[in-house]
Amino acid sequence: MKDEEIRHNGTIALWKFIYCIMIIIYHTSLHIELNARVDFKYGAIGVEFFFLVSGYLLGKKALNYKNVEKQNLGEETYFYLKNKIKKIYPFIFITYATALPIFIVIRNYKKYNIIASIWELLLMQSSGLYKTHIIAVAWYISAMLLCMLIIYPLILKYRKNFVYIIAPITVFFLWGYIIRVYGNFTNPWEWTGFTIVGVLRAFFEMSFGVILYEISERIRKINFTKLGMVLLNLIESIGFISILFIVNINNANNKYDSIMMLILAISIMIAFSEKTISQKYLNNKFIYFMEKISLPMYLNQIWIIDLLRYFSERISILNSNFYIFCVIVICMDFIVSILDIYVIKLMKKMYVKVKKLFIKTDT
Repeated sequence: MKDEEIRHNGTIALWKFIYCIMIIIYHTSLHIELNARVDFKYGAIGVEFFFLVSGYLLGKKALNYKNVEKQNLGEETYFYLKNKIKKIYPFIFITYATALPIFIVIRNYKKYNIIASIWELLLMQSSGLYKTHIIAVAWYISAMLLCMLIIYPLILKYRKNFVYIIAPITVFFLWGYIIRVYGNFTNPWEWTGFTIVGVLRAFFEMSFGVILYEISERIRKINFTKLGMVLLNLIESIGFISILFIVNINNANNKYDSIMMLILAISIMIAFSEKTISQKYLNNKFIYFMEKISLPMYLNQIWIIDLLRYFSERISILNSNFYIFCVIVICMDFIVSILDIYVIKLMKKMYVKVKKLFIKTDT
């Protein structure tokens, strides 16, 4: 198997892209006023998919780390987060640099708003210091990194004790608390008294993802017949596809958020076990590219939606139909995100050259 295939799971990559599109359509429905049927009205549940997958990958990394000494927990956690941030931050920065001047014009942001937006560049939206909306959707990344800072060293220290004791307790109490007090997972900005709800979501869902890793590894060791693999494939596919329909049910977030969470967990667990028939067909460069472009598309969506809304009064086609508006948003987001990927590649090359002017490299 090629290295690229080892690092990627084609099924998860595909659904990352699909759920990213669902979230974009969901946010489009929140930011525009059109007299039309709105699909994926409760598509915010897509974020739960990303938290569960992040938790799974975190668990896989930490539980397979060998010979870590207790005194090195901090250092190992630092390098783990550093690598994560290095992959994500260029997209944060370029989205911020693009969105800020646009919002200064269309949202009439003043000096205070610009200064307050520093918390976004520092990835501190989930701390409570968040004041200015530049990359509002990046709260997910802020919450994810914060929870990684807590969960990763706990797994390194306690190993399977985290999987079998700490994680189930975390999931049991935080899941019930959020649903009981707030009713659903929709509003991440709700203040709990010491943090935002989004952080609690991230903590319990990523802990849940760690549990899914352990179960998935057990499934991986089972020698299924072809019929068994077909059945697993059917369960996985029905689960992922069903979410696209459930989110259209009236008041779905209050009625079915927990059910959708469970469905996502089961489908993700099966997908990562790689015991399905379709898995080998989805491991290809096209699917991997769809996964790669999901992050910049997720980050760029709000300024694109707002910019198109700003011009909607001047360009009648933008304001005529929800579906047309969504198609334009997605197409524009896709093109901008491709440009972001190539600009970041150029920036990295320039950074290496500029770095050599000021910092000596060992020879």
